[in-house]
Amino acid sequence: MQTMLWYLLFMVRVGLCASEELRNQTNVPAILFSYKLTPDILKYQEDYDMALTLPKSKFIEAAEKFLGVCNANTYVFINQPGLRKLDFLEFEEEFVSLQRYIRQSSTAIRFEKVDLLPENLYDDLADYVKEYCDADQVLQLRGNHTEDFQPFIDSKRRVIVIEYPMLPEDTNQRKEALRHYDKYLRTVLAQIPSPEQKIIYTSLNPGRTLAHESVIPIEIFPDIFDMKCKLGEVEQNNRVMNVPRLSFNDYAPRFSEPPSEYVSIFDSELIENNRVLLQLIFTSLIGFVLFQFFFANKRNNENTKISNEDCNKKEKSSQQLRKQEVTEKVSSKQTL
Repeated sequence: MQTMLWYLLFMVRVGLCASEELRNQTNVPAILFSYKLTPDILKYQEDYDMALTLPKSKFIEAAEKFLGVCNANTYVFINQPGLRKLDFLEFEEEFVSLQRYIRQSSTAIRFEKVDLLPENLYDDLADYVKEYCDADQVLQLRGNHTEDFQPFIDSKRRVIVIEYPMLPEDTNQRKEALRHYDKYLRTVLAQIPSPEQKIIYTSLNPGRTLAHESVIPIEIFPDIFDMKCKLGEVEQNNRVMNVPRLSFNDYAPRFSEPPSEYVSIFDSELIENNRVLLQLIFTSLIGFVLFQFFFANKRNNENTKISNEDCNKKEKSSQQLRKQEVTEKVSSKQTL
């Protein structure tokens, strides 16, 4: 409902100013948002009056405090030349990706009117991040050249500066350009390995706008920035949940382990617990030994007896043969 009222007011203002010529911008809008919570930054939003223009020095102070927490892996500075606050209302549907990333952030602040900023602001902020947050390198990207961005797989701290071309003044061309640049932003941010990012989105190169543009009370994405989670310091992306630890029963093995690594037959507890079984084993062992002893002796005696009988028989047979041979010899002599 609030957005509709702002849109009706905007249409009335544009109708009154339709015949006016464009003039050079005297202020620019700016958005700062972070995936992780940035403490003590919302005070700059609370102290800001959208009817007034935020001084350049105040914005730089807020930007340095915003970056100086060093709780991000990638710092993205976006320069959209010619950007004006009317674009966020007239072409709100073209900022699909930008709105989604702002909505997912834990900290987000906006300034509808900021004094014109120096063109080398991002160079100074990049040096600031490199000094205080140990960023490794600075990547310079042209916003209309997708081949400039080379994806990386590590999470080392980097600064990415995106320089878009100047927005055209023709309404249709401006709408198409904003849609194209928003898709490019999504392409870059989606390929960064870590979601922990800090982003500054503003214009360092002012363009032209309506003469009465400054007096039109337009808020940047009110549906997002008026959310309760954006009005307080709430960490929305805490991957470590503060929930009580699950309680489990104490470990109890199905079978109790032996009291020592080696089990001995002389263990008194083992003997006491298995007395009957040990008696049976001992009795069986003795019985087996005795059986083997007596059975072996009996078998040896029988074998010895049989051997003796065989020897006697053989000896008797040999004696009888010798006797017969002698008898035959005597008989033959008598015959002769």
